[in-house]
Amino acid sequence: TEMESLLSSFGEPKFRAKQLHKAIFDTRIQSFSEMSALPKKVREKLEEIARIGSLKIAKEQVSKDGTIKRAYALHDDRLIESVLMPYDDGRYTACISSQAGCAQGCVFCATGQMGFGRHLSSDEIFEQAFRFSQELQQEGKRLSNVVFMGMGEPFANYD
Repeated sequence: TEMESLLSSFGEPKFRAKQLHKAIFDTRIQSFSEMSALPKKVREKLEEIARIGSLKIAKEQVSKDGTIKRAYALHDDRLIESVLMPYDDGRYTACISSQAGCAQGCVFCATGQMGFGRHLSSDEIFEQAFRFSQELQQEGKRLSNVVFMGMGEPFANYD
C-alpha cells in the first residue's frame, strides 16, 4: 500500500502502516502528532510531507442552532460545501457534496447557476462526512446520517 511504501522509505517496519491506518480510521486522529504509537521522528517526518485528507476549510459559518456550514477548497482550488445539522433529539446529519458545481442548470438553484466544475473523487466525498464524524467523536457524539444534498446531483456521479 502507499502507507507501507512511505513508511518503509523512512526505514520503518510494515506493521507501522497498520498502526497508522488504525489511528486515522478507527481512532480518527486529525494530525500525525496525535499518534503516540509512532516514534517522534516518524511523526515529525509525516507532518512535514503528508497530511490527513485533502480538503482545506476555506470558510466556515456556525448558526445559533449549532448548524455548521463549510466551504472546502479542493486540490484544484474549486470550492464545495458541506453542512452539519444538529437535531434536538441528539442526532447529527452531514449534508455533503458529490460534485464541484452542477451541470443541471436549474434556474432556482444557486449551484446550478454556477455551472459544472467536476465530479468529486470518492475520497473527497468520504472526507466531508469523515471530518464531521471525527469532530463529533472528540465531543463524545456520533454522526447519525449522511445525505447528498450539497453541491451537484449525486446520481450524475454514480460511477
